[in-house]
Amino acid sequence: MPRYDSLIFDLDGTLWDASAVTAETWQEVLRRHPDVKPALPLDRDAVCRYMGLTNEELASVFFPDLPFDAAFGLMNESCALENAWLPERGGTLYPEVPETLARLAEMGYRLFVVSNAQDGYIESFLTAHRLWDRFEDYESSGRTGMDKAANIRAVIERRGLASPVYVGDTVSDERGAHGAGIPLVYCRYGFGETWGRGRVTQYEYAVDRFADLPALLGSPASD
Repeated sequence: MPRYDSLIFDLDGTLWDASAVTAETWQEVLRRHPDVKPALPLDRDAVCRYMGLTNEELASVFFPDLPFDAAFGLMNESCALENAWLPERGGTLYPEVPETLARLAEMGYRLFVVSNAQDGYIESFLTAHRLWDRFEDYESSGRTGMDKAANIRAVIERRGLASPVYVGDTVSDERGAHGAGIPLVYCRYGFGETWGRGRVTQYEYAVDRFADLPALLGSPASD
């Protein structure tokens, strides 16, 4: 296996599962807008099934009969509630995430997060689970307006990463990693495999548990 100097992580389905909170935000948004009828029930199943899409894409999936501006406005309402609730309530970390991140850092890996989420969502994760000191940098489509591949490239360029690998669980992660020209570690435990939509078929490596990453990757590349 080649040796890498850094790991860039997806968030949902890779580091945590915040779908229960997201589903609750949709219950509140729809309560505020009783005349709005989404194309499918916006419960936890829908949240998990479409995880990995950008908010622009989700607006069209959830509210195809609304003008885009109205649909995207509803997305923004849900996102605002997530950003308000998640720093206090958190999500469900996958088993051994803090311990494995600590181990990877001890091994010498540089750690990053790139997600298709809204601006403020990664910050909610870092605050809720006290992980600000674990990651060197992060980026989101909600902050830049760019797709995942472009955001991965941006982090690589501004941090001078020589041999990064991306860690994620859906086809958006596959496209993002390969679009940025780096390999993918596929997390089979995440949303892509479990929920069907977004199952990854093109990847360089795979793990069944987050805790398998140190053994899979071995020692990092040296300067």
